[in-house]
Amino acid sequence: MAEFDVEYDLVVCGGGASGKSAALIAARAGKRVVILEKMPETGGLSVFAEGTAAFESSVQKELGTPRLDKYHFPTKQEGIEKFMGYSHQRANYDVVRAFVDNSSETIDIYRDLGVVYKTCDIAAEDDPNEIWTFHLPEGLGAHCQEVLLSAVEQEDVDIFVNTPAKELIVEDGKIVGVLAESEGEPLRVGGKAVVLATGGMGSNPDRIAKYSWFAPAAYNMNTLTPLQNMGDGLDMALAVGADPTLITTCPLLAAGGRDMTMDSQCGGAGVNPGVWINKSGKRFCAESVAENIGDIGSFYGKQPSGIVWSILDEANYQRLVNEGSEIAIGEFVVYHKPMDRLPIEMEANIESGLVKKADSFDELAGLMGVDVDTFVATMDDYNEACEKGFDDAFNKKPQYLRPIAQAPFYAIPLATGTMGSAGGIRINGNMQVVDVDYNPIPGLYAVGLDATGLYGDSYNMEIPGAANGFAHTSGRIAARHAVATYMQ
Repeated sequence: MAEFDVEYDLVVCGGGASGKSAALIAARAGKRVVILEKMPETGGLSVFAEGTAAFESSVQKELGTPRLDKYHFPTKQEGIEKFMGYSHQRANYDVVRAFVDNSSETIDIYRDLGVVYKTCDIAAEDDPNEIWTFHLPEGLGAHCQEVLLSAVEQEDVDIFVNTPAKELIVEDGKIVGVLAESEGEPLRVGGKAVVLATGGMGSNPDRIAKYSWFAPAAYNMNTLTPLQNMGDGLDMALAVGADPTLITTCPLLAAGGRDMTMDSQCGGAGVNPGVWINKSGKRFCAESVAENIGDIGSFYGKQPSGIVWSILDEANYQRLVNEGSEIAIGEFVVYHKPMDRLPIEMEANIESGLVKKADSFDELAGLMGVDVDTFVATMDDYNEACEKGFDDAFNKKPQYLRPIAQAPFYAIPLATGTMGSAGGIRINGNMQVVDVDYNPIPGLYAVGLDATGLYGDSYNMEIPGAANGFAHTSGRIAARHAVATYMQ
């Protein structure tokens, strides 16, 4: 019989949205619950989230139709079909359906806790491929996590911060607890079930390179959060027999200025559909893909060493300052809002050496470290395409074909940014961790970004808010199944 320092009904490893959602449900069912949090405070990736995906929610029903009335709010069936189709059927149908069918409860729970939803929208302005699932709360994700933490604390859930989970404790083939570390000492925590909610592996370039298509840029990306999501849950699950053959993780990709924040107007200027150059000094795509921020991340991530430069001239720079961005990056860079902070940011980044400024293409190429002849030829070809009104090289949309001809010229360094990674541990529709034969490992669950099943190899930007929505929903599903199965 295993011996423990403390014992609970449910042990939750991780205090983000998925972990706290699991804890809340189990505690409301009268169970003793503990959250083991690696960081000094709870929160997780959802602190940085903007909106939450949900289907057939109370907010959608009250609104009736989207802001752009040529669209409609998706049904649950449409949501399932979008997940499965986007992933080329690589998503796990059981996991997808469990999320979609239960997603609207997240909105109701938060509304009951006092959260006010401004609207349900899309992330990219008028993108015909997106479906209208982006529930935007006042205060965004940070406020929601404050509210959720308060609700969990009111249910007397114990929260141990600075207490990383290290390994699972197994007895007679069942998970019965967690070996954690507290103040440098081992802490054995018993539980009738364990939920892994450690946030995936988005802070671990080695894991991203090994388990995703993102290897070219895995070691040269913007890490957009201060979290330490290193794949702890995956390690623990594999050690007790989780399926090692279908470890799939997909980075939650965005794009922006290298070493700049998501709301940087300098980075926002760079990801506008101007001219993008890789380390070879060449264009690599139709920059009009900027209309979908998720597509930008994928294009940048494929480039050698993940190195990309955005080229502006003075005319396009001033246009952005005065007229604003032609794309939207959620709430961070607002569509068609003048970039009034751009001059200050640009000057500071030029002074630091991050952004390059020159009076000729030859000089700019030298500052960027790309081949001069190749870069000059690329820019000459691009300007010729602007004169013709047609991009022979990549078929960039004509409305974005503006010449880069008025000195001075600017080169803004860009990078794929990762908010985290989704996937790793294979689960079933109850969020139970499964082995190679798809048999559940008794007493073990994985939720949120720890779990594989909602995507293929790419995060689904056509369902905005999917990761945040799945975090909350999967935590509740796991907790309810654990309570019903192991705690009666």
